[in-house]
Amino acid sequence: MLNVKEILEATNGVLLNGEESQIINDYKIDSREVNIGDFYIPLAGEKVDGHKFIVDVVKNGACGFFKSKSYDLDIKAITSINKDIIIVEVNDTLRALEDIGKYNRIKNDKMEVVAITGSVGKTSTRQMVATILSTEKNLLVTQKNMNGHIGLPIMALNMDKQDMAVLEAGIDFIGEMDILNEILLPSVAVITNIGTSHIGKMKNIENIYKEKTKIANNLRGKKILLLNKDDELLKNYKNDNVNIVYYSIDEAKNIKIADDYMEFDVLIYGKLEHVRINVIGNHNVLNAIVGIRIGEIYNISSENIIKGVAEYRNYSRRMERVELGNFSIIDDTYNASPTSTESGLISVNHLKSKRKIAVLADILELGEYSEGIHTSLGKVFKNLDYDIVIAYGDAMKNLVATATEFVKEIYYYKTPEEAEEKLRAIIKEGDIVYFKGSNAMRVDEIVENLKRDFMN
Repeated sequence: MLNVKEILEATNGVLLNGEESQIINDYKIDSREVNIGDFYIPLAGEKVDGHKFIVDVVKNGACGFFKSKSYDLDIKAITSINKDIIIVEVNDTLRALEDIGKYNRIKNDKMEVVAITGSVGKTSTRQMVATILSTEKNLLVTQKNMNGHIGLPIMALNMDKQDMAVLEAGIDFIGEMDILNEILLPSVAVITNIGTSHIGKMKNIENIYKEKTKIANNLRGKKILLLNKDDELLKNYKNDNVNIVYYSIDEAKNIKIADDYMEFDVLIYGKLEHVRINVIGNHNVLNAIVGIRIGEIYNISSENIIKGVAEYRNYSRRMERVELGNFSIIDDTYNASPTSTESGLISVNHLKSKRKIAVLADILELGEYSEGIHTSLGKVFKNLDYDIVIAYGDAMKNLVATATEFVKEIYYYKTPEEAEEKLRAIIKEGDIVYFKGSNAMRVDEIVENLKRDFMN
């Protein structure tokens, strides 16, 4: 935790009001989430400038806030609400946020960090690693989606007396990993895969590869980089300055898949052990393997590694199975990428049901690659056993064009309302329905409507 004096040192800011000795316990960038005692950091967005809500957060009990030099603020009006309010003037509030995040990371320099990046699977891998390590260690773990150049500094500001941290590094523009690296300073890093997520902004897969692999640049201490050997790009990565450890789905032997769990055998400290994971999907087996390897790095006992894998749970809307009356749904609507969509379709294909139905919507942020990626995704159905596909959105017409050859019934619509109407008309007892699409496509609304009307 930082006091105001340290914040001033980190930002080269000017204290306009308040005491340098005051300690800040929590930081917020969303004015709606500010609680009593929080420090507010107003950011200028494309549509709204957070400075406009300073009066509101002060009235709601904020202990202080940053103010950009360029923003005209009535200081007397603010101090009339709270005479002790901390007001720190800085050149740029976003840069100030990054600076205090870096400052607190350096203040907690002895804390080891496991950093996790990749095009898909960051959050599930992070949670698996954290669940295993937390059996023996007090952890700081990334919350929600606080993994970019705005969220990661806030996570770093929470570094205090924990044993270590497990932090995500998410990027969606070229150069962002350079910012994150200055805060992370990891001892161990994981790259889950290199895919086409955010390719619309990143322009091509080569840029994504270069940006993700930058996470190795600031490795220190153990300098261990874990790479997914099953990824076509990562398996050829070379770097003599770090200790590369490869992991692969092939390490899992005798995989058994049930409706809501998987079992497999894997070497832990050189001994073959039987492991159960209470979620489905081969990607979760891969997450368990990298979690096991990191557990070994930090000397977690075999018993606790196995316990941690078993205690892992998916986040809401990530391959979440829900029983609705006489049929089942798999809610995978948290977001979508080409890789996660294909993985989800394959995972659900292994489940027992009378019929399998996929409700799919556009995968966004693919730019000029969108048509080709959706067209290729339709070919996945060649090796799957789906009875019905219901797709909607402009880009999904490309998937439909190729999937038609491989699926018995396929329906294409423009809107989620039309897709939901068709699903309700055809759903039968014993069906299992998989839902996937980017957040903006509102697939989750279909799921919520079904839960409302069919939940037992």
